[in-house]
Amino acid sequence: MKRFFLLLLVAALMAGCATSKAGKPGPGDPAADDPQHAALKNLVQAIEAQKKGDEAKAREAFGNALKQLKGMDRDSKAVMASAAGKLRNVAEISGFEYAPRESFNLLITYLEMGNAVMDSDGSELRSLDLRFNTAYQEVQQKTATEKQRRLEELGTEIAQKRDEIQKQAEPALLETYPSIYVVRKGDTLPSIAARHDIYNDSFMWPLIYKANRDQIKDPRVLYAGQDLKIPREMGSDEVVEARKEAGAPDPEKIPKDAYAPRGKKK
Repeated sequence: MKRFFLLLLVAALMAGCATSKAGKPGPGDPAADDPQHAALKNLVQAIEAQKKGDEAKAREAFGNALKQLKGMDRDSKAVMASAAGKLRNVAEISGFEYAPRESFNLLITYLEMGNAVMDSDGSELRSLDLRFNTAYQEVQQKTATEKQRRLEELGTEIAQKRDEIQKQAEPALLETYPSIYVVRKGDTLPSIAARHDIYNDSFMWPLIYKANRDQIKDPRVLYAGQDLKIPREMGSDEVVEARKEAGAPDPEKIPKDAYAPRGKKK
């Protein structure tokens, strides 16, 4: 019993430290529903029952408090794991280059979330998690917008250079197609492949998927701001195979207006 009381005292001290910043929740306070405060309430009940000699009630209240504290720990780990995955994605899409201010603010919020976990402050962690997810969306959008702006600037420069090419140059050489596509919000591999400046055929999306396996784990999941390589040199057999994989009704019947490299027959 002595060991039980010591464990109870340690747990009570831990809960007391965790709630020292927030203070006691008052009537109607949302914090009253916080697992942290619920655990503290059970610990207080356990101590009171112990003083009265009601060991059965004390053990029950103490057990409930431990369950709530363990649940808080699992939830915190899940929140931090999700945030860490999103930070990795920001790094993969070069968010720190194209949206540096927003990306560093996101990183600071992540560090603050870590502090909330260390302080066992569940309420603060949830508040920071909401801020983090909002900031994450802003980073994705800003990165995609900035990449698109730079690509358009590059396209303007190319167009200007193209006008300077000698007139005797082969006309086909003047045709330009992007070799890189920046993913925008709502894009899918089929919708990208269907663009007239990409392949003009949604069933050719496996070509893009295979060329970007290093950053696309699931062909159904894309992130705004990703730089996707667009293969331009492929034979008709590769196109047919891609259309088969995509489930085209008649994979060998390639649309006449679909993209094909010059010199290669469809």
